[in-house]
Amino acid sequence: DTETKEFINAIYEETGELLDPHSVIGVAAGRARGQSPGVPLIALATAHPAKFPAAVEAATGVHPALPDHLAGLFELPERCDVLPDDGPVVADFIARRLAQRAAA
Repeated sequence: DTETKEFINAIYEETGELLDPHSVIGVAAGRARGQSPGVPLIALATAHPAKFPAAVEAATGVHPALPDHLAGLFELPERCDVLPDDGPVVADFIARRLAQRAAA
């Protein structure tokens, strides 16, 4: 929303850091509580700004780049497995996938 975009931009202008919409709400909530002078506010980010490139760019004019370790992400093949709504089946699928990875 507008307020979130404004806060993303305010943080960017203030610190040079790009924040995603979810993380910036955490920072806004922390700041709204107030803090004692000299006590830093620590907020744990929930996502990278590149996960929400359109929102971050609309707020700041900066298109966030993927981190280096994900730079080739969109070149990789996409995989999708359709599973039934059945907890044991999903758990078995995950266990088999993990076993396959461990064996590789």
